[in-house]
Parts: sequence; structure tokens; C-alpha cells
Amino acid sequence: MLYLLVEDEFRNYPWCHRALRGLNEEVRKKRVGLQEVREIEEIPKEDGKAGVLLLGASEGWISRQVYLAGERGVHAITLMSRQSTPQDSSLSSVVMDVRDSMHLALDYMKSLGCRRLALYGVNPSSASDPWRAEIFRQLIGQEGKIFTNHISFRQLFEDFWKELGQFDGVICANDYAAISLIRHLRNEGYETAGRLPIISYGNLLLSGKFSPSITSISDNYELYGKAALMIYNMVIKEKMISSVSIQLRSYLHIRETTWNRPYVREQGAVIESELPKNMFYEDQEISRMAKLELMLNQCDDTDLATIQCLMQNDTYTAIAEKCFMSETATKYRIKKMEAMCGVSSREELAKLLKEFF
Repeated sequence: MLYLLVEDEFRNYPWCHRALRGLNEEVRKKRVGLQEVREIEEIPKEDGKAGVLLLGASEGWISRQVYLAGERGVHAITLMSRQSTPQDSSLSSVVMDVRDSMHLALDYMKSLGCRRLALYGVNPSSASDPWRAEIFRQLIGQEGKIFTNHISFRQLFEDFWKELGQFDGVICANDYAAISLIRHLRNEGYETAGRLPIISYGNLLLSGKFSPSITSISDNYELYGKAALMIYNMVIKEKMISSVSIQLRSYLHIRETTWNRPYVREQGAVIESELPKNMFYEDQEISRMAKLELMLNQCDDTDLATIQCLMQNDTYTAIAEKCFMSETATKYRIKKMEAMCGVSSREELAKLLKEFF
């Protein structure tokens, strides 16, 4: 049985509604049983095929539910916010490809001539925002600065306003932060049109109706349900699969805060330099073992019996008699083994076999 647990505070936000709409539509089409619960403890312990979809945005809430699900033996699948980590023993995830989406934002800003960028409105309690901030820091280095929303949008703006002159573009962590930023800038008499390009994340209907309309990056929230059901079917039916992570592609919606200027992706130069060698594959000892393993993978019972005879230094005639085949067939099999192991004689093959057997 598949269960659904939604973070209470997250229910009132449009991303949650869109994800639920897509999930319910997919459940209806696939005729899958889905039961919403208020807490993990409501999931029956005797349900050996239980999986729970966790729909929330707070890292603390998600971490607690993942722990409780693991304690109950229930496979958890997080939606929208958190990617599984090595510490999570039984957790799958459906998330926006945050790295790709940040690359998209930075590349588009670069195409507009922006180099000194701010990441504005990061929510430290969110499961996704710190992840996004880390990628921003990795990609842009000292040329950018992160503004974290510790108290309120008002305080956040006051911190940003003091350093406004340092930036030629702003990436907002979400559409709410972008709308708030533009409103506060207006109140200070600063009009962004033609001066400060702004991109955000979420693609709310409000961001398209706001004036100026806000360039925003989104993924298809309605696809979260489809991806979640795919994961559930995989981990329940295929016992060899412990977890699955699906990243959804991001989309750029260009509007007035970037002057409706189209995104022209720069073509990267072809790298002609020689690739570094992988020394693992250069090791002759490893190469001999690999060839021997490939040969063994193609051996039948007669081949294995022939190998035992070779290691005893038996002649072709003796091997043929012991393995109940003609001497011609014996020579053919041994020659085939020699070719697969990269040796040129029966004696070399026997030596290789004795080295590792």
C-alpha cells in the first residue's frame, strides 16, 4: 500500500497543490491505492509493501519522517525538496535538478552581461535552499554573495540595500523573494527596469501577473506524482533496488525582469587536451586477472574440467580421455582459452591459471 504524508505548513503553498494535483491524477490513471495519513505511526506494521510519499519543504520535518519511516520498515519517497544521502538507508527522492537549474540561471545571467551576482532570499530551514546556495557558491565563487532570510523579508532587504551597488544581477531563491525585493526597491525609489535583471525560482502564476513580470525557473510539478509511482513500483517489485533518485529538468520562463531578452546558450570550446590515463587499467596484474575472469565467465563444465587438467600438466591426450572428448575438441577449447587470456601456448595458460587458482 502507498501512503501520503504532507507537512501541515506546506499545504498552503501552491507548489504543494500542484504536486498533489499531479499525484492524484496519476493515481487515478494507474488505479493505485493511496491513503493519506497524519503521521507515520498510522501505517500498519504488517504491511510489508508499504511506501510513504513525504511532501514537505522543511529539512527538520523531512528528516524526522524519514527516520520514523525507517524505524517502521517503510520505504520513504520524498517529493520536491530533499535528495537522498548516503546516511539514508531506505530513502528515495523526486527533486528538481538543482545543479542544472543553477547552471541555467547563471548561464542566462552571463548572456545578459551580468557577472557580479547575488543569491537573494535563501531560507536556511528549507530542504532545497541551502543545497541551491551551496551550488551557487561552488559555481560563482568570490564574484557572488548569498543573502539568507533569517528573520523577515524586510530585514533581508535592508541587508541587501546596503550592498546594492556591488551587484549587476540578482537570482532569487523563490518568486516570493523576487516580488518582495522589487516592491521594497520601488519603495526606496529604485526602479529595476533596464538596470537590475532579476531571476527567481517557482514560476508562480503571481510572478507572471506581477508588474514587471518576473523571469522564473520551474520544473513540472505535476510530474512529481508520476515519478513517485515509478519509484514505488521499482523498489517494491525489485528487491535488489534499495533506493532511487529522480531529478526533473528545469525550464526558464523569460519575462520583463530580464527585459524579455532571449536566452542564447554559448557554445563551449572543444577540449583537445589529452585525457588523463586511468592507472587502474594500466596495471598488468589487474589486466591478467580481468582476462582470466572474462574467460571463466564463458566456461562450461567441460571447460572447467579442462582447466583442472591443465593445472595438473596433463597432455592433450590425457585431457581428452578425462573430459570425454576428442583430442581435436580438446585442442580447440584450450586454444580458445589461450586467446581470451592473451597467452600464446598451453604452458603459458597453465602458468596463469596456477598464479591465481
